[in-house]
Formats: sequence, structure tokens, C-alpha cells
Amino acid sequence: MREFIILISVILIFVLSACQASEENDLWLLLSSYEDIGITTNDLAFFLVIHGYNAEPKSNQSYVVVTLKAGKELYLTPNGASERLADMWMNPPQGQSGPVQVIPVDAIKINASYNRSQDSEFIKTISRYVMFPVTPLGMCYDGSQKLENTYRGFGYNVTYLYDPAGFDSQGHIWVAVEDGDDLGNWLAVDSYYGVMDDAEYYFAPYSFDEFEYLDAINPRLKV
Repeated sequence: MREFIILISVILIFVLSACQASEENDLWLLLSSYEDIGITTNDLAFFLVIHGYNAEPKSNQSYVVVTLKAGKELYLTPNGASERLADMWMNPPQGQSGPVQVIPVDAIKINASYNRSQDSEFIKTISRYVMFPVTPLGMCYDGSQKLENTYRGFGYNVTYLYDPAGFDSQGHIWVAVEDGDDLGNWLAVDSYYGVMDDAEYYFAPYSFDEFEYLDAINPRLKV
């Protein structure tokens, strides 16, 4: 009998855990299915209530408390222009009343210029690592990432340079590779044309070390 009670208890624990997980998944799916740049905590709570959730706005704290059927509480903060209606927190979020900086100040350089390396051996070395064109013309996004992976793989410091108005306003991105023996001097490399001499390739409205920062520059306009 004792073993039977233990077995039933274990089964109930697993069932309750599965139900709770499913409810969290369902809630996340609901949040992921909509976006609203101007949603408030009151709006979010009302939206959740009409979809069957026990939700209460904490307007003075700028978040919504959602109590699941198993009793667990989750905390949601409207996330403005980001994906989904809200962010989900395990604990009550603190200090969310104002903007939170998520990109370091110096991660994206604006209107930066780069000194061109004059080292002939460095130029030859950089040119030999890759067969150009790396990708067809017009696919500079993919090509620049391949260049970055290749040159970093050989131990070089690489940065992306991006001009949103380049190539007849379609935008153009390329890389600059730093001379490891003469720091502060670079070679600009275009994924289609190769190593570039043109001065315009040594200046860019935006430059950054990680390709993911491109999403922070290009606006996503909603119709």
C-alpha cells in the first residue's frame, strides 16, 4: 500500500510539472504570436485575461503578474518594438522603469576611418587566403561573413564596415583586416573584388566587430 501511494505521488508530480510546462509554453506561444509597440501593462493584462489567464497589472512596477493553474507566478514586461508582446521573467524584474542599454557604447563605431596598410607582404598574404569572388555580386552580407570567419581563423583582428547607402542605396558591407605586425593599419577587403585601394573603403558610416550588430542599425519598418 505504501509503495502504491508513493507511485501515485510521483505520477502526480510528473503530471503537474507537465501541465505547468505546457501552460508556460502556451503562454509563450501567445506572446510570440502578437506584437504591439505601444502596449502598456494594463493592455497586456487585459489581453491575457481575455485569453484565459489569471493576469494582474502592477502599474507601479511596470509589469504583469501571471499566476498559472499550478500556482507558479511569472512576470511579464511589455517590450515595445522588440519581438513578441512581452518579455517573461522568473522573478519580479527590478529597475525596469527606464531604458536599459543592451549594446556597449563602443560596440558600433559611427563615421570611423581606418588607416590603410602599405605592407606589400601583408597585402599578398591577405589576398592568398581567399579565392575571389567569395560570393556572387550582390551577396556581400554572406560574403563578408565568410571573409570574417576565414581571417579570424588565421588569427587576424577583423571588423565589419557598413554603408547603408552603398551600391545604389541597397547597402554594402565589407571587412577590414588589421595588420598584426603593425597595429592600427588595415586592409579593406570586398567579398567580390578582393583587397581594395579606394579610399572610400577605409571609411564607413558604421563599423562593428560582430555581424549581429547589423540588426541594431537597419530599421524594421512596419506597415
